[in-house]
Amino acid sequence: MPAPDPRSDDRPAPPVLAKWRDPDVMYTVAALLVGAAAGWYLMLQLASVLRPLLIAVLLAYVLMPYHSRLRKHVGTPASIGVLAGSTAGVLVGLAFITSASVLALRDDVPQLEQRADALLTSLEQTVGSYAPWIAPVETGQPMRTQVTEQITFVVRLGLNVAATAMLEACVIALYLLFLLLEGTRFPDRVRRAYPADRAEQILQVAGQVNAAVISYLKAKVKSSLFLAVPVGVVLGLVGVKFALLWAVLTFLCNFIPYIGTMVAYVLPVGFTFLWFGPAWQPFAAAGLLFVCHGGSASVLEPMIIGNAVGVSPLVILGSLAFWGLLWGVPGMFLAVPLTAVMILVMEHFDQTRALAKLLKGG
Repeated sequence: MPAPDPRSDDRPAPPVLAKWRDPDVMYTVAALLVGAAAGWYLMLQLASVLRPLLIAVLLAYVLMPYHSRLRKHVGTPASIGVLAGSTAGVLVGLAFITSASVLALRDDVPQLEQRADALLTSLEQTVGSYAPWIAPVETGQPMRTQVTEQITFVVRLGLNVAATAMLEACVIALYLLFLLLEGTRFPDRVRRAYPADRAEQILQVAGQVNAAVISYLKAKVKSSLFLAVPVGVVLGLVGVKFALLWAVLTFLCNFIPYIGTMVAYVLPVGFTFLWFGPAWQPFAAAGLLFVCHGGSASVLEPMIIGNAVGVSPLVILGSLAFWGLLWGVPGMFLAVPLTAVMILVMEHFDQTRALAKLLKGG
C-alpha cells in the first residue's frame, strides 16, 4: 500500500490564507482594484473639467468669508461680481504677464544659444587644459546641440503653460461665480436633505475642511509673497532680465513643496549665469537667492504655516508624485490641499481612521 502524499492531506489552510480565499474578501479587493482603475481613467479624461473646478473650490474657500461680510453691505450679486471678477482679473493678469515675458524671452533665444555655446566651449577648453583625460574630444558639438534644444523646449513649454493658464482662468472664474452663489445655501440644503444628527455631522466635517483649507491657503499665500517679493527685488537690482517673470514663478512654485523650491531657485540662477557668463552678477544672484530661499524655508514657512497642514512629509512626496503624474503641474499645486482634505474626511469613519492617523505628520 503506497504511503500517503503529505501535500494532499486535509489540513486546514493557514488563517491568513483562508481569509484571503474568502469570496467576499476577494470580491471586495477586485471591486477596489476596478474602482481605482476606473477612477484613474475618469480623472485623466476629465482633467480639463476637474482641474479648474478644484482650483475654483479652493479659491471659494478663501473668498467665502469675505463674501459673507461684503454681501451684508453691497448685496449678494455685487459681492459675487466684485470677488469673482477681481480673482479672475488677477489670474488672467498673472497668465498675461507670464505669457508676455516668455514671448520676450523667445526673442532672446538665439542670443542665449550663442552664449550657451560660448560657455560650453570655454568650459571644454578649461577642462582640456587642466584635466585632458576627462575632456571629451568629439562630443562637444552634440552637447551644445542638446543645450540649445533644451532652451528652446523650455521656452515653448512656458508659452504653452501660459496659454493654457489664460484659458483655464476664464473657466475658473465661471466656476467661482456659481460656487460663491451656492456656498451660502449649502448648510440649509444639507439640513433639509438629511436627518438632524446626520446633517450636523456633515456640516461639522465640512467646517473642519473649510478651516484647514483656508488656514493653509492663507498661510501659503503670505509665505509665497514674502519670498517672491525679495527675489524679484534682488534680481532687479542685480540687473537680471525678466525679474518680474522669475518673481511670479517663485510665487507659484512655492505652492509645490520641495520640488517647487528647487525649480524656483535653479531656473533664475541658471538663466543669470547663461545671460551674464562668468561675471559677478550670477554669483551675487545665486548667493542672495540662496539666502532668500533658506530664510523662507527655515524661518518664514514654519512661523507662518506651522502645523496648518499636518501631513507627513513622505505622504506629501507621494501625493506630489501621484497628482503630478495624473494632472501634471496643476496637479502638483493641488496635491497638498487635496491630501489634507482626504485625511480629514477619513478621520470621521471608523474603517479609515487608523489609516488617517498613519498619514498625518508627527
